Amino acid sequence: MKIKSLLVYSLLTSAILVSCGTPKQDAPKGEDAPLTGEVKIDGSSTVYPISEAVAEEFRKVQPDVKVTVGLSGTGGGFKKFSRGEIDINDASRTIKEEEIKACDANNIHSLELEIAFDGLSVVVNPKTIGLKILP
Repeated sequence: MKIKSLLVYSLLTSAILVSCGTPKQDAPKGEDAPLTGEVKIDGSSTVYPISEAVAEEFRKVQPDVKVTVGLSGTGGGFKKFSRGEIDINDASRTIKEEEIKACDANNIHSLELEIAFDGLSVVVNPKTIGLKILP
């Protein structure tokens, strides 16, 4: 479980780093140079908690980078992404052909990174709906 968490953290951190602006002119060069800029993330409400947690940790080590995370849904996120309004779209599905065409029309290229699988389950208390539990 720790390896999967580390992988998710690494992938999202890499995605955020790639989206950042360039260092300030007077900043030191190399690995220790602080980053500046803005990263906008939006999309799926099921991926939101992962992105928000990674963004929070990233802000601790790169406080000069403004990271915002929204949750307009997968489709809403793809619309914003295809128009260039956000840098990363959290999605709970793969990109559709029409969304790829919308990206292409705006010269936007995407890279899909699977970070997790989400699922739903229905849990009901049997007393709530009047079911009798068999011995």
